Amino acid sequence: MEIECMCLECGISLYLQTSSLVLGSFIEGDKRLVDNTFCSQCGGPLLAVGKAGEQRNYIVSSDHLTGLNSS
Repeated sequence: MEIECMCLECGISLYLQTSSLVLGSFIEGDKRLVDNTFCSQCGGPLLAVGKAGEQRNYIVSSDHLTGLNSS
C-alpha cells in the first residue's frame, strides 16, 4: 500500500510504500510527519496526508507551514 506524502517546503506530493515509512509526531489531527524520508526534489520534511488514491479533503494553510519552518 502507498501513502500520499506532501512536502512542507515545495508542496509536491510523493507516493511512498507504507512499509518503508517511519511516522513521527502529529501535526494537525491525524496528519503526521515522516521521520525517515525527505522530499526527493528539495529535501524538505514530508507530511503523510492519506492513502494513495483516496482523494482526501485537506488544507494546510501557510500559517502552519511558517510555524513549522521557524522551529
